[in-house]
Amino acid sequence: MLDADRPKPPAPTCAPAQVGPCAGCGHPTHRYGHGGNPLCVVCRAPVLARQVKK
Repeated sequence: MLDADRPKPPAPTCAPAQVGPCAGCGHPTHRYGHGGNPLCVVCRAPVLARQVKK
């Protein structure tokens, strides 16, 4: 789901063993271990915005 108009997420700052593909866009993200998330910060932003509106 790579989109040319979409901003590229920042590079992960975690250990290389904790890096995996974002479930939304496929860019490398801190996916595994403590603090990991299946979504990068760019894909996670709309999800968080919807949670705040509730």
